[in-house]
Amino acid sequence: MSQNKKRVILAIQNDKNDPPHLAGRWLMELGFEIKILRAYEGEEVPTTVPEDICALMPMGGHMNALADDYAPWLPNERALLADAVARDIPVFAICLGTQLLAAATGGVVSRAPAPEIGIYEIKSNGISDEVFDFKNPVVAAQWHEDQVSQLPNGATCLASSELCANQIYKMGTNTYGVQFHPEVDAAMVQLWEDHADNAFQSSGKSGIRAEVEEVEAKLVEIWKPIIQNWGRQIA
Repeated sequence: MSQNKKRVILAIQNDKNDPPHLAGRWLMELGFEIKILRAYEGEEVPTTVPEDICALMPMGGHMNALADDYAPWLPNERALLADAVARDIPVFAICLGTQLLAAATGGVVSRAPAPEIGIYEIKSNGISDEVFDFKNPVVAAQWHEDQVSQLPNGATCLASSELCANQIYKMGTNTYGVQFHPEVDAAMVQLWEDHADNAFQSSGKSGIRAEVEEVEAKLVEIWKPIIQNWGRQIA
């Protein structure tokens, strides 16, 4: 596939330790360019989707989706996501990104009853979807204490876990929010443990790297084809 101005995905990095990583690599294999906007470093987040961008990928972070005093770029990021949804520009939102997407479009984000930190099973709600086409329960790497407690109007929940109802949801033609972290590997999780946030500290766990290492190959087997499904849909 030839690269052109419509082959660039803008990844908004909200946290120093959560780049697109594996998800970015898998999309680059399809010929996409991943342009990383390091919001956490003070790079300006636009409020509308730039003309040379074909899709957005808002990433995770340790802050709340409405922590505007702490992370002053978040209002711009929510405006950017609202613009993408209004214009049906594809979005693949991860963890904090999925909460920002919901908050930007009329959903509700709240503290979860219990944090999900580690490997958890998620189950399809049985709705046929071209991107998330799994039928049996699958494992995913989780790291969150907040969740989307109410979906925006028009959003469809595709999968849930025991602790979190809205693990995957869809809006528009090719916009998805996932509460888990398909982009991580064990080395990245170790980095998160070394810089432990409140979600990890309140989870009661001493570490999850071993959990992730045990199923690392399985995680790639599950989530690489799905993220590449999305890439092919937006190509």
